[in-house]
Amino acid sequence: MTIILYGLLLFFLLVGGYVIQKESGKALFGKHNRFNQVLFIILCVGLLVRYFNIGELPGLQIDEAMSGYDTWALANYGTDSALNSWPIYLIGYGTGPNALYSYLSLPFVKIMGLNLISTRLAMLSLSSITLLVVMWTLLKLKIPRYLSLAIFFVLTISPWHIMISRFGLDANVAPHLLLLAFCFIQLGIEALGKRKMIFYSFSVFLLGLTAYAYIATWYFLPIFLVLILIYFMKNHLIDTKQMILLMAILVVTILPILLFAFIQYFGEESISIFGITFPKLIGSQNTGQTILFQEDFLSALVENLKRIVVFIIYGGDGLIFSSIPGFGFIYNLAGVFLVGIGLRKINQENTHFSKITLLWFWSCIPLILIVVPVVHHWNVILFPMTIIMGYGLYALYSFEKVEVFQSSVSVLTILFVLFLFNYTSKYKEEQQDSTYMAPTTLGDVLTVGNEKKLETIYVDRSSFKQLKNWTFIFFRFYDPISPEAYQATRDTPYDRLENMTIKHYGRYVFLEDGEKIEDTEGSVGYLGHSGTDLDELEELKDFETYENKDFVLLYKE
Repeated sequence: MTIILYGLLLFFLLVGGYVIQKESGKALFGKHNRFNQVLFIILCVGLLVRYFNIGELPGLQIDEAMSGYDTWALANYGTDSALNSWPIYLIGYGTGPNALYSYLSLPFVKIMGLNLISTRLAMLSLSSITLLVVMWTLLKLKIPRYLSLAIFFVLTISPWHIMISRFGLDANVAPHLLLLAFCFIQLGIEALGKRKMIFYSFSVFLLGLTAYAYIATWYFLPIFLVLILIYFMKNHLIDTKQMILLMAILVVTILPILLFAFIQYFGEESISIFGITFPKLIGSQNTGQTILFQEDFLSALVENLKRIVVFIIYGGDGLIFSSIPGFGFIYNLAGVFLVGIGLRKINQENTHFSKITLLWFWSCIPLILIVVPVVHHWNVILFPMTIIMGYGLYALYSFEKVEVFQSSVSVLTILFVLFLFNYTSKYKEEQQDSTYMAPTTLGDVLTVGNEKKLETIYVDRSSFKQLKNWTFIFFRFYDPISPEAYQATRDTPYDRLENMTIKHYGRYVFLEDGEKIEDTEGSVGYLGHSGTDLDELEELKDFETYENKDFVLLYKE
């Protein structure tokens, strides 16, 4: 696994070096080529911090575990956990997650098995490709050098982008697809002949794919597409024939997800077409993500605006996998300052790059107003915000006071280093073992249970830091069983109105607070978090013990 991981890193570094050298026409490490060398150093640092120790930090995130198991099930059995064959959308919790990331991850999981690295390689690869395409676009468009460096620098040191690159959250696919589509739109504008429509067609295809990547984009995408169409027609960037062709590509791309949406609102049950399942979800994500369905919408909007202000100033949503306290998603007030002056700077430009960036940014505002302010709910706006921050940094250089620009870069570099220190040390434990995260040591202790061939393992759920009712999700990731076996051992086997379980999963029995083990016959085990008072477990006093940093397993073979 390590060979594949760092082989990918080396591949992307080599491609990055080649792109810089090809677009500049100069040897990367030749004399008088400082711009290319600085750009390559930024790329190297950006990739290294995204790849380093990705198999341990962060710990296994609960949504990552949920979609990871479904990926494994699809790779090995052709169905998800709900026994749906090749679904357009996963049942998961009953309301998702989306299936696109599972399909992107499927080759890695099929080859490498289900583990943290295989589950994350698709996101890591997508992040790496995005960095390279952004760099290529900046060079290809001949964006002013200091502006290119500013945008790329801000992107590579972004706390938000570093964190989303390091774990496999399905919602984080959407912003990458949007940024890639944005880049191909820009390249299409500058291209000639057939290449123009190739770039445009691919960008429209990617925009359509975002509808599969995150339901929140359904509120954003129509606004953005309409504004882009108006902009293109107004500026004579496409003719009527090209517009019809691009719209046809979009319709074909989104047709399956439109059928899925129709089933959610008007259908009675799931349907299958040529082995592809269009599932009827058990619940709706809308109630938990947006304020649209509140009885008093205006009051809810006012409250949401208050939360947004706090969210921007504080820079976090209380979820340790989304942001680190003190740094937020854009370095808190430092980022807000750069966005402020960046908006002023970008509005002064009259380029397609700046205008379409602003179209993207303002298209997100209606969505931002109606979704609960959580970092991954804001994913669609954070890339244009990052570009605008780059403009803000460039504006400081434009003041013709080199000292101000250099000082700003130094401050951001210091913040970046401090962020990395906090991410890998101060908040390392919380990143690995908390409400929504489980450490790799859980996988280690479950492996011991498999090696000892334990028939039943009782889990002291009350001693775990993870979500009590959904603890099984982490166990299912580290010790997967077939989807059929999962359904058979659930609390309510094969119940189509429920896809979760609380008490039973495979060989595991999750104990309630104060619940005792009644049957110790046969090969059984007892699993608790480190710190569990073993003296109270008299019935297990003759059991053997395995213990690691976080967990203890008592067992009898």
